[in-house]
Amino acid sequence: MKRPLIVAILIAIAAVPAAAQNKGKRGFVWDDRPTIVFGEDVNIAVTGRALVEWRWFDPDIGEELFALRAARLGLKGDLTRHLDWEIEREIGVGDLEEEDDSRIEFGEWKDVFVRWRTFDAARVKAGRFKIPFGLEQNTGVSELDFAYRALGSRTIAPGRDTGVMVSGELGRFGYEAGVFDDDGDNAVSSEIQFVQEGQDLENVGPSFAVRVTGDLFRALPFTGRLRSANVGIAYTNSDVPEGLNSLRGESFWGTEDFFERVYVKGRRQRYGAQFDWSPGPTSLRAEWMQSREERNEQSNRNEDLSDFIANAWYVAGTWLVTGEDKDDDVNARRPLLKGGPGAIELAVRYERLGFESASTQGTPFTNPRADYLLPNSDSVVTFGVNWITSRWTRVIVNAIHEDFEDATRTPVPGTSSFWSGLVRLNIVF
Repeated sequence: MKRPLIVAILIAIAAVPAAAQNKGKRGFVWDDRPTIVFGEDVNIAVTGRALVEWRWFDPDIGEELFALRAARLGLKGDLTRHLDWEIEREIGVGDLEEEDDSRIEFGEWKDVFVRWRTFDAARVKAGRFKIPFGLEQNTGVSELDFAYRALGSRTIAPGRDTGVMVSGELGRFGYEAGVFDDDGDNAVSSEIQFVQEGQDLENVGPSFAVRVTGDLFRALPFTGRLRSANVGIAYTNSDVPEGLNSLRGESFWGTEDFFERVYVKGRRQRYGAQFDWSPGPTSLRAEWMQSREERNEQSNRNEDLSDFIANAWYVAGTWLVTGEDKDDDVNARRPLLKGGPGAIELAVRYERLGFESASTQGTPFTNPRADYLLPNSDSVVTFGVNWITSRWTRVIVNAIHEDFEDATRTPVPGTSSFWSGLVRLNIVF
């Protein structure tokens, strides 16, 4: 099946009127998505998403202009009130203009898990899912305020992995803690140089992660609307095998590395803090995260090197000019299909991702075994307009400006600043 046909099928499914399908409490109904209800607390729903976008670049970096950013199909459901589950897989991602055969092309598995949820204070989740680190990384694509997550959310935050996690709510606080087989998809390296007998050749880990969030401002007097703000901290710990296995810095579009991997060996630790506030039709989000990787015995003389450090942060704000409340599931007051304008939202985000060594003594070098590494960073500002046309469809327009610290390590060496943009159609059900 060619990729444009995959997109057409998902559009057709999303366009089915909800009222025409919801014919009862059992059998086939439409509850935001196609669902088969077998009985109380037992159901199976079909999920899907397609992200189709047109891009432009100045100067040109050789990236495709028209692409299917993501296409996924999945199933989710409830098995009594105690258990729920989800399965999702990537399909047909790539350049929409390329020729391919008539087969569906399956990509990697996304979420594949089962969760025991009897008690709010302690829920257990097992399978493949996102490690609890990073506010934006753990926000679903249909709820993102921008077409792409910030660089730190894609680089330092670990992403998905296979493991077991316990989570729950205790008063004003929520917690998540888990043990995982590796260290997340974002940490996977294909450049391992040295391994011991029986050691995993492709992945880093095992890892431990914990995140605690809370509405701390509710406990303070005279905080007003700030009482609805949520804050959190997170931490991960894993072992990194010897080799070119560090995190690396990719440009916004992932076409070039502005900081190459360096030799590491020892512990990788991540630290994170988050802030999330959505008063009325506006929102303010901010995150800071850092990773520290040990470089034991990695000098040319087999001596320890200073830690390799990645720092990232962003601040983002949005405003629904059509007046809807900003929450996890914004519904247009006057949807486009019912004669209204839909919901229109303005957004802006400023972010930075940088790499350096703990040592700053002497002369810096780009050599992956240097104790003092020549730092580099990418600062990005994104301006966005979101047009929410219905519960299942959204048009996103982003203008993006990148500015690199070192002009010799950019997608076009010698050029430190880049403009790019996109128009995307989101279809999610």
